[in-house]
Amino acid sequence: MGAAAYVGRVGGLAVALGVGTAVFAGQGVAWADDTESSTNGASSAATSDSVQTDTTSDTVDTPEADTEDETEPDPEPEDQAEPDPEPEDQAEPDPEPEPEPQDEPDPDQDQDQDADDSEGADADQEPPKATETNTETSTKPEPEPEPEPEPTEKTTATVTDDGSDDPAVPPQEPKKVAVFATATSLAESSPKTLSPKVAALLTTEQDEAAAAKKPNLITAVVNVVTSMLDWARQKADAKPGDAPQPPFLWALLSFARRELDNLFAARSTTNAPRTTSVTPTSLALTDDATTAALIPSYSPWLNPQVSPSTRFVSWVTGKYVYLDDDTLANTLARFSVYGTDVGVMWDNGMVDDPSTPDINEHQILIAVGDTFGAKGMTGRHIYNTLFRSSDTDLSDGMTIPDGEWFNGNMFGGAPLDGPTQARPIINRPSWLPNSVTLIPTAGVSLPTEVTEDTPFGTIQYVSFMSVSNWGSSGRWTTNYSAIAYSTDNGENFKVAPESVRYNSIFSGNRNFQQSAFVKGDDGYVYVYGTPNGRQGAAYVARVNNENILDVSEYEYYKAASTGWFGSSEARWVKGNPSSASAVIGKTGGACGSTEPGYTVSEMSVQYNEYLQKYIVLYGDQFNNIVMRTSDTPEGAWSDATVLMGQQSGGIYAPMLHPWSPSTQGTGSDLYWNLSLWSDYNVMLMKTDLTKL
Repeated sequence: MGAAAYVGRVGGLAVALGVGTAVFAGQGVAWADDTESSTNGASSAATSDSVQTDTTSDTVDTPEADTEDETEPDPEPEDQAEPDPEPEDQAEPDPEPEPEPQDEPDPDQDQDQDADDSEGADADQEPPKATETNTETSTKPEPEPEPEPEPTEKTTATVTDDGSDDPAVPPQEPKKVAVFATATSLAESSPKTLSPKVAALLTTEQDEAAAAKKPNLITAVVNVVTSMLDWARQKADAKPGDAPQPPFLWALLSFARRELDNLFAARSTTNAPRTTSVTPTSLALTDDATTAALIPSYSPWLNPQVSPSTRFVSWVTGKYVYLDDDTLANTLARFSVYGTDVGVMWDNGMVDDPSTPDINEHQILIAVGDTFGAKGMTGRHIYNTLFRSSDTDLSDGMTIPDGEWFNGNMFGGAPLDGPTQARPIINRPSWLPNSVTLIPTAGVSLPTEVTEDTPFGTIQYVSFMSVSNWGSSGRWTTNYSAIAYSTDNGENFKVAPESVRYNSIFSGNRNFQQSAFVKGDDGYVYVYGTPNGRQGAAYVARVNNENILDVSEYEYYKAASTGWFGSSEARWVKGNPSSASAVIGKTGGACGSTEPGYTVSEMSVQYNEYLQKYIVLYGDQFNNIVMRTSDTPEGAWSDATVLMGQQSGGIYAPMLHPWSPSTQGTGSDLYWNLSLWSDYNVMLMKTDLTKL
């Protein structure tokens, strides 16, 4: 049904373009004729000896008027003013005996940017494919006509009269053939509608019998649209002596482009360039008119608009190279990172120093998990690493600057152990159990006094889980979680022993193996926890800023309850993680498992200024990405709203961007990272909160 809607819209567009161009650009319009004129119908293609030979092969079998007639408004010399009628197609008169060949359209003209990227995902080839498909469809050959005579410089045919010279008389034969009426014939029948350009082409020697013929409308539309496509493929710099293209044609082409942009916007796999270009206001094509090249977005899905509210923006990590800005993704060449996941984000809490104009100290820090240097999770493997970004315009992606190697700069794109090789930020201490990997799950920065040990006046904290065994999809086992801290903007981290939570079925610490941080306005940091895997619920604790590394100082939220022995109010219980109540997910009993948001996987929480509420994003039991809202960190939380459903490849770990316009209170857009298992990389998504 969707495809039929697109075809119908394109068909309507073709009719509008064909009729509009024929009337305003001075070309023929199609009517219908009977079959007696069909014996010599193929000769219309012979009225031009070189123009048809130089056009693309897909127009050979389509009966169409001479394209050179459409671009030559000057009247013919007297000896060539005689029309070149045909018994069937009634081709327009040849304006010149030997028209100049048209330039072959450049097939690479619409793919100059995409062809440069040899390693892009399959989605980076969709625009040129779409462009090629549209062209082929509009110029698809009609059924094979009768054999055509050899082209000559000038062909003169006599009109076979069928006995009906009155245009109002209907055709005598039911069978129809395609014939093309000349502008002259229309001019003689309707003199009041002639434009000066058409009037200049009129001659008094036209055969009045030709004016009575009624060509087929469908054939004329095909001819006109094909001619317009040929014109559109011509180079902008016309040769000396060539007739200028009619300005109205370019107005029609602009309208067509806007219509097609709207038609395929939802399926487009391209983003606008990061640099803004000014669109020329003139309808005529000038030498100075330039079109900004479309940059591939490398969307992993055919339609980057994955739901009415949410769309893919760009990749954050991976081999992808964006030609307009090589600081978008491109982590393989710059950091030896072919694949990674999670992408936890937080504000580093620093203020940009105006005395260092080349360095922006205020950054977003992005902690990622298992990182590989080659395709298929092979090559160099490190447990984790970190990226940095100062990009405030997220509409076209999130840039990561190049690394700063061995120069003391701690604000480069990533911590390095080589000129182009990211290094791990958290390594397993010898005093902790062995691990398969160490994966960051949350991050936060807290202010501190500026000292020799804390020169930037802020400390970065990262909560991570130690995976001891990978199970089936969505299941794994952890042996502990802990917090590491950094005083040098994430360049080096140390694991705090007092922050370790060992995973045990006899301890409530099992519910805090994965985390999410959010700073409250009451001096507390709120810490959300889930068990290992993606089948649990979420719990919440809080701690004063200065005690974030000491798990014994945490207070756990216990919800109000009613039972046989009375009721109790909601309260915070210090030092006892087993007292924590589930605040998100696992509600509604057996029936609740059929509702979105029942189980909680990797999660991210922040306060949203646009909504004036706390929001949480996570993946549920259906692999939907859902959002809930609450007035307070502990809840009650709203029902889950699905931002996007499961997508091919497997999506997980939605991580909120702290500088989203909705988070800052400057707009309604919410940006967040999302991992794709099939590609094993992190991408940036955007949700318009007004559409929820």
